[in-house]
Amino acid sequence: MIEHQGIITSISDKKISVKILQQSACSTCHAKGACMAADSKEKTIDVADVTGKYKINDLVIVEGKESMGYKAVLWAFVIPVFILVLTIILATSAWKWRETEAAIASVLALAPYYLALYFLRHKMANSFTFTIKNYR
Repeated sequence: MIEHQGIITSISDKKISVKILQQSACSTCHAKGACMAADSKEKTIDVADVTGKYKINDLVIVEGKESMGYKAVLWAFVIPVFILVLTIILATSAWKWRETEAAIASVLALAPYYLALYFLRHKMANSFTFTIKNYR
């Protein structure tokens, strides 16, 4: 289970907005003060809730299934790399294009993929659902 501590910033009919501080994996490292890779960002997560037991400024825990993280990595990184590599292989081997043309074609091949992701973003958002619980 992926958990983030957050604060409720707004509540509407069936949706609670929770502000979380997303930290990089190295944020707990002892050398983070000297490292440029350590970072953190504030994010807002929308959580469906109809219980009505939460109020603004409550400290809560936002939970998500670990499988959601794997799914996000698949859609954001694995599939695009697969498209890039497949296009380069096809362009250089089957179509006998030069490397420069193959590289440009592989980058252009990502355009329809990202366009499809953009148009399906609301449908995909339904598969990335979070739950909320009181802070211990």
